[in-house]
Amino acid sequence: MSQSLKGRNFLTCQEWTLEELETVFELAKDLKIKFKIGDPHELLKNKTLFMFFYATSTRTRNSFEAAMTQLGGHAHFLEPSALRLGDPSAPEAIKDTVGVLERYGHGIAIRMYFPQYGEGEKFIREYVKWSKVPVISMESDVYHPCQALADMLTIKEKFRKYEGKKYVQAWGYSPNALRVAAVPQSNILITTRYEMDVIYVRPPEFTLDPKIIEQAKINAVNSGGTFTETDDLEEAFDGADVIYMRNHSTLKRHEIGDEAETQIHNNYKEWTCTEELMDNTNKNSIFMHCLPAHRGYEVTNAVMDGPHSVVFDEAENRLHVQKSVLSLVL
Repeated sequence: MSQSLKGRNFLTCQEWTLEELETVFELAKDLKIKFKIGDPHELLKNKTLFMFFYATSTRTRNSFEAAMTQLGGHAHFLEPSALRLGDPSAPEAIKDTVGVLERYGHGIAIRMYFPQYGEGEKFIREYVKWSKVPVISMESDVYHPCQALADMLTIKEKFRKYEGKKYVQAWGYSPNALRVAAVPQSNILITTRYEMDVIYVRPPEFTLDPKIIEQAKINAVNSGGTFTETDDLEEAFDGADVIYMRNHSTLKRHEIGDEAETQIHNNYKEWTCTEELMDNTNKNSIFMHCLPAHRGYEVTNAVMDGPHSVVFDEAENRLHVQKSVLSLVL
């Protein structure tokens, strides 16, 4: 286990070594047990986390706030529109905002998408540039590292031996979600590092960032796993151990506009996770989704509420992995 991660930023899982990620998972499992039995674990007593939400959230905000409370600290929820950052007449520079907050507390967390792909990630790294306290990404338009940690912990819990398991990251239809691709991108990066046979299945228009795809291929070679892409949904589900459904937009959404983007989505209304598809997976397979899921479109109610579904175990693990990261870096 890595001995000290104090002061580290957490922006992507890819930037942490496997040893460091295993440290996160081991501590997360310990904190999860303490949470279940009611054993106090105030590792961050009297510490403060400033959370900037440039994008809305349910699980991220509540899991981070609960995490800091249970660790004995406090999380400030900050909406930029209520700060000088959002003053249209004279917005305060990020450098100055960070310079103040780092003297008030112990860490900064940011959730940010920009209209143009990649700009949200650059924006978060602008905070990193000026901050002397750790910065944690709560999701950008490129990466969602905390979700990837929760997803990998869930897989580790459900399979005693996960190496060689068939993991399918699948695009799912939604008529109006138009979400960023941060979750599938982060997930193919982390699962390929853990010796799994990873398949990304999607319609032709929904390719991921080429740099992410290339890194996933490198990860697979280094770990002894595999990574492939396909547009054959039925073939991908056949014999799968993990099905992870998630709608996302094309990388060209903001070039072509939302109306044209929606028209592309509507060409693939049959891309729904159904019981029939799940019947072709392995007997003990699991269905995953980061939530919110568009029921009846991305996935049927029968699958979401069925025996394969681990979506709420997965959601709970957001709390535990984030408590682990916060404890280690703060």
